[in-house]
Amino acid sequence: MMKRPTWTTRWEAAMSVGIPEIDEDHKQFFVMINLLNRSIIDRMEPAEIKKRMLLIIDDAERHFSQEEKLFKKWQYPDLAAHAALHDQALKALYEVNDKFIPYGFDSAWVDAGLRVKSILVDHIMNEDMKYAIFYRNSLNVDSGVKA
Repeated sequence: MMKRPTWTTRWEAAMSVGIPEIDEDHKQFFVMINLLNRSIIDRMEPAEIKKRMLLIIDDAERHFSQEEKLFKKWQYPDLAAHAALHDQALKALYEVNDKFIPYGFDSAWVDAGLRVKSILVDHIMNEDMKYAIFYRNSLNVDSGVKA
C-alpha cells in the first residue's frame, strides 16, 4: 500500500513581526493550518475538517481585529488599506469554506488546505511585514511606545 504524502508548514524566525503577541497569533495559524491539513491527509470525517476550517476563520477574524486596534493605537498610516486586505483574506477563507464539499475528491480537499495556507502565510510575509517595519522604525525606536 502506498503511503499518503504528508506536509506541514513551519514558523520561521524571518516571519516574525517583532511584536510578541502578534507573533504568537501567527504561530497559532501555523498550528491550525497543520491540523487542518493533517485532517485532510488522514481522511477524517468531513465534519471534523469543516470544524477545523471554521476555527481558522474564527481565529483570523479575532486576530485581524486585534491588529487593527493596535494600528489605531499606533496611528499606522496604512490602517485602512491593511484592514481592506484583512477583509479580502477573510472573504477568500470563507470562499474556501463555502466550496468545501463533504463528498468531494481528496485532491480538492488538499487544494483547499493549500489555499488556506497560502492566504494566511502570504498575508504575514507580504503585508504584515509592512507594519512591522513601521513599528520598528517609528514607534519602537523613536518614541519608546510599545504594542
